[in-house]
Amino acid sequence: MLIEKQIPRSARNDNFESFILKYALILHPTTPLPQVRSLEVVLAASGDGGLTADFACRCAAAALPLPQARPAAAADELWRHTCCELFAGVAGDAAYREFNCSPSGQWAMYGFSAYRMRDACALNPAPPAPRIQFSTDAQGWTLRSRLDAAALPGVAAARIEIGVAVVLEAADGTLGYWALRHAAAQPDFHRRETFVLRLSDLE
Repeated sequence: MLIEKQIPRSARNDNFESFILKYALILHPTTPLPQVRSLEVVLAASGDGGLTADFACRCAAAALPLPQARPAAAADELWRHTCCELFAGVAGDAAYREFNCSPSGQWAMYGFSAYRMRDACALNPAPPAPRIQFSTDAQGWTLRSRLDAAALPGVAAARIEIGVAVVLEAADGTLGYWALRHAAAQPDFHRRETFVLRLSDLE
């Protein structure tokens, strides 16, 4: 759900961004997680064709365990714990890319030739890794992820479809699944119906 459409450039801290949208992410109804008061993401296209996503989770103190900080490096199965995710594909093309960004500082990038069909050659040569900044406060936590233009499909911004999702882990190991949109009875961030934005929306 869109909750803020534009912030004037004069009010921004980072002039690298040209336009932003703030969304409230939607919790999948099969995965209730009452510890979380809100989960929002601010999206901005960068001047070089990249994408910045600022995630903000508001929750009770210590309600959600967080992955331990680790050196920035690639790691698999980050989605088994709290993790922010970005997806990018080209309109009319079944191929897409997935970017996982963990509060630990670890990240993952995957290419797919079609729905859940991993393609080891899709990201060859490997694009620059996501740049992650993470912080906590009394209200919860924030995570910023920056994707360089080279990490996104090399087509016009108007053709790049964007999906945004978050997995949150509760203290008892329960997982909650948030996204811009849900399109199935069970959480499934890979469905193209959930890629509801275009990169050009943020320019």
